[in-house]
Amino acid sequence: MVSAEGLRRGDRKTESMLSFEDEERPIGVQLFDDSPDAIADAAQIAQDRGFDIIDINLGCPARKVVRKGAGARLLRNPERAARLVETAIEAVNISVSVKMRSGWDEPEEIYLELIPILADIGVDFITLHPRTRESMFRGKSDWNKIRLAVKVSKVPVVGNGDIRTGRDAKRMLDETGCSGVMIGRASLGYPWIFREVSDAISGRITDNRPSEEERLRVCEDYIRELIDFYGERKGIFLARKHIIWFTKGLPGAKIIRERVFNARNSSEVFGILDQRKAESVAG
Repeated sequence: MVSAEGLRRGDRKTESMLSFEDEERPIGVQLFDDSPDAIADAAQIAQDRGFDIIDINLGCPARKVVRKGAGARLLRNPERAARLVETAIEAVNISVSVKMRSGWDEPEEIYLELIPILADIGVDFITLHPRTRESMFRGKSDWNKIRLAVKVSKVPVVGNGDIRTGRDAKRMLDETGCSGVMIGRASLGYPWIFREVSDAISGRITDNRPSEEERLRVCEDYIRELIDFYGERKGIFLARKHIIWFTKGLPGAKIIRERVFNARNSSEVFGILDQRKAESVAG
């Protein structure tokens, strides 16, 4: 998620978030702001940088975002939200989509009012996370809201929320009639979720979960990518939270994390992970 205002002001940190490789296509960038002008300018910049999709965020519940009137805060002003999206559509000739929550708080059903408006103004698809802003990530997401969204929308609806396995994804598609699924938190430290989803949708539901050695090896690959992009110091700092995710549920995960957090450089980090890989292979 990228700040539209930061992008149009040429903020270096914001611009660095637009880096991508052609092999990642089709690729989109998600923008957030409360200003239609900022959104329009940022969308044009993203198009010029070669992005295929502009996604407008109407769902982020983070306090620092809603304080600025952006993200889920826009659900309290559907007219402004629609205008924001419309300016993006008018500014570019690539696909524009929206990611949104169902409302600000229960029992609001703003999504049922806003989705048809967004479809009419020309969005290509809408992703719905069926929780309100006030519920954050608490409780269980209400997939019935996705089913209702599909009924009122004339553009594809993508479902999001509580998809933790391939079976979950298949069940959401079957129960709601949505056109696709979006996965967020379940992929942190577990990129194999996408393989599981693909298998489940194709009818190949298996228990082909990665071994401990494979999880640690992919974790190392990811750390190298972080270091290549951010440099040694920041890359290792950012890697810590990813190592927590990659080692979740593994035997001795707590010890691995403690040692990694005390490591002084990447050589020590890789040494810790290599040692654990060797131990896992040895049994």
